[in-house]
Amino acid sequence: MKSADLLQAISEHRLYLDGKPHGRILNLKGAALSGSDLSKQRLQYARLGGTDLSHAILSRSSFDNADMVGANLSGANLSHATLIGADLRGANLRKANLEGANLERADLGPGQGVVFISGERRVRETPTDLTGANLRSARLAHAQANGADFSYAVLKEADLSGAQLNGANLTGGDLLRANLMGASLRAARLTNARVEGACFDGADLRGAELRNVDLSRASCRDVMLHEADPQADDEAFRLRLGQHVDWIASNGARGRRLELQGASLAGFKLANADLSGAKLTDCDLTGADLRGAKLCLAQLDKAKLRDCQLAGADLSGASLARADLAGAKLQGAKLGPMAIRGADGRPSGRDWPTDLRGASLVRADLSGVDLRGARLEGADFTAADLTAADFRGSDHANAILGSAKLTGVSYDT
Repeated sequence: MKSADLLQAISEHRLYLDGKPHGRILNLKGAALSGSDLSKQRLQYARLGGTDLSHAILSRSSFDNADMVGANLSGANLSHATLIGADLRGANLRKANLEGANLERADLGPGQGVVFISGERRVRETPTDLTGANLRSARLAHAQANGADFSYAVLKEADLSGAQLNGANLTGGDLLRANLMGASLRAARLTNARVEGACFDGADLRGAELRNVDLSRASCRDVMLHEADPQADDEAFRLRLGQHVDWIASNGARGRRLELQGASLAGFKLANADLSGAKLTDCDLTGADLRGAKLCLAQLDKAKLRDCQLAGADLSGASLARADLAGAKLQGAKLGPMAIRGADGRPSGRDWPTDLRGASLVRADLSGVDLRGARLEGADFTAADLTAADFRGSDHANAILGSAKLTGVSYDT
């Protein structure tokens, strides 16, 4: 956009804000304004979605209630700017200078972004990126920042009271003397964060990652620290599940692997959920709905899966040693080997077998199940329905098959 056109548009926007004739709301969606000087401007309610304002000078300008969804503000100078109630979902604020800025009630949650996976166009949630940003003395009271990336950001003396930071990444952040009173930080990542003098009074830190964080040097009156019981707090579990999906999609670069031990998830509705690689050892999933779920390479050792709905589920390469699957419905499920791929994504020529050693499958429905190459030593299939199941290449030494239905079973001759 030409400088003259930009100045004219801003002039008309001021008239719009003042309710004067010939006023028109500023609409710069998708405009290329990298490096522009828009300091000390009145830009409330402006439409700046997807605008490139990288390295722009925006200090002391007002963006209250502006639409800035997906805007590129990386390296921008927003010091002492006001962004009260601004919509910054999915924005790029990487290494931006927001010192003294006011982001009260701003929406810093995830936005919709387009990514290409193996050449296929997909729309997925993109977290707001504040990596390495300077937010010293900034005001983020009651901001919505669930899932936002604040890793290595400076939040010294910032006001985050009442902010929603569930699942946010604050790894390595500087939170010295920050105010997080009443903030919600469930399942947030604070590994190596500096919190000396910070106030966490009344904050919710259940399920937060606090490795190498010394809370003894912060104020923590009435703080909630203990891991939430997923059964009692379904919202906390859904948040963890979302992080796990992000972990899968990014090959571990983002998100967080779902790791639970001994948790009660009985009756949970997880049909078609992607739990590939999840660690759910000794968890109680009795009666859970996992139809069509992806559980490839999941660790479910000693898990309770009695009467579980697993029809069509993909358990390729999963570890179910000593799991209790009595009465489970596994019609058409995949329990065969998982092909192992190298770091370059190419097949390595090796397979990882599903492990059902010592598992109880009493009265389970395994009709049409793929058990090729599975480890079945000592598994109990008493009264199970194995009609048309494929046992080829499996190791079923000492497996119990008493009263099992074996019509049409495929096995090595």
